[in-house]
Amino acid sequence: MFSQVVQLIEGTVSVAATAQRWVAFWSPVIETPLLLAPVLALGSVLTLALLTGIAAASLTLLIIALVALHVLLTDVLGISIEIDA
Repeated sequence: MFSQVVQLIEGTVSVAATAQRWVAFWSPVIETPLLLAPVLALGSVLTLALLTGIAAASLTLLIIALVALHVLLTDVLGISIEIDA
């Protein structure tokens, strides 16, 4: 009976340590005041959304440029592009 209680306590401490490591991993690197932490989190999320939008726009422009290059090479200059796999 006593060994089961000790195993239960050890398991609980192990889970708590794992949870503490996860929380420490996702917490801010710098110490922030309690009232400033939500603003910092919101700013981080908005920055991430902005950078994601910039990346998506860049990918879109790359695809448009490649399509324009393909049309220019095939229809205007008459160069055939073939890829044998």
